[in-house]
Amino acid sequence: MNNIVKIFCGTLRRLKIAIILALICGIAGVALYFPGRGTADVFMASEKIDIAVIDNDKSELSECIKNYFSNKVNMNIVDESKAEKYNDMLINTDISAIIEIPEGFQQSVLDGNIKKIISTTLDDYENAAYVSVYIDGFMRSAETASVAAKGDKDMLLKILSTEDGAELTTESAVVSSREALYVQAGYYFSSGFLTMLVYGVGIFVTLAVMDDKSYGTYNRMRASSVTGMQYIIGTSMASSISSLLVMLPVLLFLIISGAEITFSIPYVLIANVLFALISTALAIFIALLVNEKSTIFMLSGCIAGLGSILGGAFFPITESAGPLKYLSMLTPQFWFTDLVGGSTANPLINITILALYTALLFLASAVVFSKRAK
Repeated sequence: MNNIVKIFCGTLRRLKIAIILALICGIAGVALYFPGRGTADVFMASEKIDIAVIDNDKSELSECIKNYFSNKVNMNIVDESKAEKYNDMLINTDISAIIEIPEGFQQSVLDGNIKKIISTTLDDYENAAYVSVYIDGFMRSAETASVAAKGDKDMLLKILSTEDGAELTTESAVVSSREALYVQAGYYFSSGFLTMLVYGVGIFVTLAVMDDKSYGTYNRMRASSVTGMQYIIGTSMASSISSLLVMLPVLLFLIISGAEITFSIPYVLIANVLFALISTALAIFIALLVNEKSTIFMLSGCIAGLGSILGGAFFPITESAGPLKYLSMLTPQFWFTDLVGGSTANPLINITILALYTALLFLASAVVFSKRAK
């Protein structure tokens, strides 16, 4: 335990600049939240975007969905008499998406085993991502309403048809106001940049570990009673402080300011902590594995930039992306942004995968340290 405390204190003293920089990044994340709210305006532009809806359910709930698209999110539903031309209209970008409501959708919601609404969009059409976000938003509300309604169709329809701005009862637990959409958009936007900035701060951790190797501190520890796990724990505890200062301020700001939050705060908080730990573990692992500082900057830059882009930190990676969607799932950024963006149906899966990333990177770092010591 004493070894861990000594390593923690020593590393913390050397990371003064990193902590200051991390605090600046955290404040910048709060600042980015406000322009990020404006991305929701794309959804609610004064000029309606055209979509096609194929209603295979023909139920009261499917009519509720159409009302949601046409009245609440400012979309124009194309006349169903043109159904045979939907594909051509999509290719010519006369419509933004083809949305298909599956048969038995209303009953699946009442049963709590919700069928998925399918959307078809063009990869290069700018509204595609936003249509997907709106569908995900409705599906989350439908999932919550299903639990609240307890199989009561009238209650379900009443919850999902609540007008914007109306105060919902505790039993409905469905937030449909546009302010919530602004909050979600702003937080997603700022979190995307923070996933990249936290890796930038992690470079200071990498350099600190490299200094341990260069100046003999690392060699003396390997020859002493300090184990690889003690070194990793002590160093990661100190460096995690700087990572958390990057990730948490914007979330704390939303909580303190009383913003209309629709996502699960405990899950998102855990995801922020885990992602901070992942960036710390990766920084230590790179330092133990690489000997050249120039290589570190290049490797860290690629992981921060390409990983964030591929992982959907700046724009959602939808199903229409094809193989790219599956490739993005290899990055921790995907599972983090999938959670904070509200796209996941089961946040526990995202949390579990982020925890596995964290454990794997820390274990790999300890193994590398121990092997080099031998």
